[in-house]
Amino acid sequence: MEDYLNLIEQKVNALRWEEESSEDRIEFLKVAANGKKIKNIEDDLFFKNYSIQKRLTINEINNFSILYNAGKIKIYGEENLILNGPAFYSSFHIGAYMTIPILLALKKITFSVVMDDYSFQRKLRYENPNINPETSGIDLNLKINPDFLNAEDTRSIFKMMRNIKENKSLFSYLDGNTTTINDQKHSLKVKFMNNEISTQKGIPYLCHLLKIPLIPIFAYREDNLIKVVIEKPIYPVEDKDVFCEQSLHQCWSMFEKVLAKFTEQYEFLNKNIFISNQEHTKAKELESRAADYAYQFNSQRYNFYIKGEDYLLFNYDSMHSLKINKGLYTLLRKLESKKLNLTKAELIQFIPDQNFVESLIQNQILV
Repeated sequence: MEDYLNLIEQKVNALRWEEESSEDRIEFLKVAANGKKIKNIEDDLFFKNYSIQKRLTINEINNFSILYNAGKIKIYGEENLILNGPAFYSSFHIGAYMTIPILLALKKITFSVVMDDYSFQRKLRYENPNINPETSGIDLNLKINPDFLNAEDTRSIFKMMRNIKENKSLFSYLDGNTTTINDQKHSLKVKFMNNEISTQKGIPYLCHLLKIPLIPIFAYREDNLIKVVIEKPIYPVEDKDVFCEQSLHQCWSMFEKVLAKFTEQYEFLNKNIFISNQEHTKAKELESRAADYAYQFNSQRYNFYIKGEDYLLFNYDSMHSLKINKGLYTLLRKLESKKLNLTKAELIQFIPDQNFVESLIQNQILV
């Protein structure tokens, strides 16, 4: 196992995220963008740690029995498991999140894993370890393996209802697209990390429909251990909308505390987690500035990457990219690397289009 950890570090050290034309560049920019919204980070070190943490997940599955038997997996709140009735266990894609279903099975809980269509199509690598020799390390004789349900197939709801009648439980991830209703009106905006996220109502909706409690579980790496925390059950209230809103706020508030401490362990840092703040991303009115005001490249909001023959500006706030021509890239890159300041008159000498210069200022590419 130690050899594998060394191999992970070697692979991560071989990534070339500093190079603007590298395949690793855009992931680096997205991870850094999310990291900046959560806490103060040093971009390169943060991305390296994130890349290492992300690659530990499969290794933990392959070596689960070794870790468990060596006491490297500690469970807190085990009394919150419901052994004599159904529940909806839910987690987030942070830390050792893939060990949670194995632990539930180990505790003799019979359940179905509810997943989106993409994950459902890839389920065989987890459904039967014998199909994938690399996962044959899961040898705890669990007897009952969970089955898998496609949340985007409306027929799955009938399977869930049958499961509940048989005292079987469900498991899914609250930050995934696990809902039986693929419509934006069934999502909910939640305040999170001083930003906003859009989260699906699918899991609490199903809890309310099936009259079963929601039990959040978190698994993270700390002190050379995998720590699994099972929170208290959240029972449905009579009003469906109230329950969906309250339970989601409660779960995401719990996750916020975990994410603040173990940010690098969140696998979804390479995705658009937060809703863009329109006040920040929309074009600003031009401020009244002196004619000799010197503008510089806004490196706090923008960075560069190259994809094939295309030159792009990446916006840390919106996490969207803007295609630019090579000439503008060369100018902005020079302003950024040499920390140059140019007045509007000087900028027009390089960009003989005053309206375009004004656009760069309006969009805060130059500040």
